[in-house]
Order: sequence, then structure tokens, then C-alpha cells
Amino acid sequence: MRQGLGPVPPGYVVHRIGSTWLVLDDLHSKELVQLRLADPAVRQALFARAARRGRGATPSVAVSPDQRMVLRRYQHGGTLAGLTGKRFLGPSRALQELEVTARAEASGAPVPHVLCLVLWPVWGPLWSALIGTREESQVEDLFELLTKLDDGPTRRRSLRQVGSAIRRLHDAGVEHRDLQLRNILVRKGEPPEIVVVDLDRARFHARGTMPSGRRAANLGRLARSAVKTGLWGSQKLGRRELAALVGSYSAGNRRLRAELRAHVGYERLKLAAHQLSYPLRRWLKRKAALPPRSA
Repeated sequence: MRQGLGPVPPGYVVHRIGSTWLVLDDLHSKELVQLRLADPAVRQALFARAARRGRGATPSVAVSPDQRMVLRRYQHGGTLAGLTGKRFLGPSRALQELEVTARAEASGAPVPHVLCLVLWPVWGPLWSALIGTREESQVEDLFELLTKLDDGPTRRRSLRQVGSAIRRLHDAGVEHRDLQLRNILVRKGEPPEIVVVDLDRARFHARGTMPSGRRAANLGRLARSAVKTGLWGSQKLGRRELAALVGSYSAGNRRLRAELRAHVGYERLKLAAHQLSYPLRRWLKRKAALPPRSA
């Protein structure tokens, strides 16, 4: 039954329906099979009417009366988006995300629970896939939260929780490949609860061995995403807020704090370059989208 996919993490089972493979949370496998996600027409209908998030639509479907699931199609970004779109060489990309997320969850990292993978061959060695994760209720992404919060101490308190959550993720050995404001979900409370989502292409290091340079680069990527969204340098997000996040991240570990400081200069340089280049890239993109002037 697993031939062609390889092993899956404990707690998951593999089903095959026609040419489509389903990797399902064993506790919910019956309900997940009943969603008929192996049917291309069902998948197409779900994604056609769903709201867009990031690169594509993210349908929300009910798994049981008290649990919902968010679906996300795998697709290339950048230059490859126009060439291969949602097609990949083999099924390994989705299986890797499941493996990393399951190991992170088992280590207590603040990640979503994967309920299913759906994988199907398209042509020759090319495959497509989607992932379904448990929907987090009553949450906002970090960009939405910071945009709404006018109180500085409350913003910094929330960012301290974010710093602690990212530290737990890194200590579990997970290097997020797209750590940005919209991939961090916050559930209001005292203290706020944090979930880091979208572990596509995430890299797993042996527990506790993630190098300080990679940790600093991950935190720097998060800061640069604030430039991209327009929050960096505003009253909502600046050096005090970043200091609150990083201070909480390194709390209780003087050695880690010293190692991170060794990378601060380089990350500040990248942030400054991003502040200069991103507005220009955005202007050029808008310029290219304008219709040509008539003679």
C-alpha cells in the first residue's frame, strides 16, 4: 500500500483511491475519507469558492461537528510559478512537510496539526498535492494583530510571546523557510497563544543543534517581512518591538544571546538593503502593470 510514498510518521495511515494517495490522521481517517478529496471535481469546487491567502486559495472544510480543516495546494513561487505551477517532481515535498511538522509537534513546538495529505500523479514523474491542517479558531495573523493594536505595551507583550514561540520552534530543530508576519497566528488571551503555520520546505535539524546563524537569519527574515507589509518603521513596529521579540527569544540563555549578537550587524545590513530596495521593486512592478500610453 505504501509503495511509491515511503514511510509516514506514527499516527498516520495511507489509503489509495484510484491513482490518488491519501495520508490521513488515523484518529480521523473515516471522516477524512468521506470528504472525497481524491475526487478531482470535489477538490476543484472547494478551491474555486475559497478565499485566497498568500499564493492561493485556502478552503476551510468541516471534518467533524467540532473540528475544521484548512486546505492548501502546493505550488511553486517566483520564476518556477509560470513554468511548473502546481506540479512537482514526485510526492516528496508534501511528505517532507508532514514529517517535519509531525516531529515538531511531538517536540512540543507551536505548529498546526496535519490531518491529511492528498497526492496524485499528473504526468510522468510530475505530481500535485495538497495538505490539510487543523483550523485554528479565534486567531489573527501577526500582521492583522499589529495593525489593530495601538497600545505599545500590549504590542510588545504579544511580541514577547511570539519570540518565545519561535525559540521553541528552533529548539525543536525546525528552520522555517518563510517566517513572516502572516505565518504567525495569535489567539488572544493571557498570555496570547502562538501557532507558527506553513512549514512548506522547512528544514529539520537534530534537536538543539540549529546553528545560531540560521536562527538569526530566520529572525531577520521575519523583520524583513515587516518592511514588505509596510509596518516596519511605523508606530506599530520598530526597534523597541524587535528588541522585545528577540529579548524574549534569547531569555535565560546568555550564550545564545551572545551568539545572536555576533550576527546582528549582518542582519541589520540586510534589513537596511531591503528597506531601500523593496519600495523600488514595488514601484517597478506597478509601473510594469500600467497600460502603455497612447501616442
